[in-house]
Amino acid sequence: MRAKNISRYNYKKTAFQGWRLAITRKGHTFVKYFADRQFEGYRTAFKAAVEVRDAILHELGQPGADPAIVFRAAREWLHGDENEDVDES
Repeated sequence: MRAKNISRYNYKKTAFQGWRLAITRKGHTFVKYFADRQFEGYRTAFKAAVEVRDAILHELGQPGADPAIVFRAAREWLHGDENEDVDES
């Protein structure tokens, strides 16, 4: 499976297996990990990553969208999961 902004990660040392969503716009970066274990399989984790990516890209496509605000809202929408990181620099 391939999709823009989504990469597969398999960390044997930490036992993490899942997908990484990363979007950068105007110097702001949004990163969220979708663990296979959390979503009960790699296919459903991938689908969740695609859905979140599509929602964020839709918001970024709106006139006057500010990436810092969109990424902050996405983080809040996703309940502040500790596996995500938002760079507001």
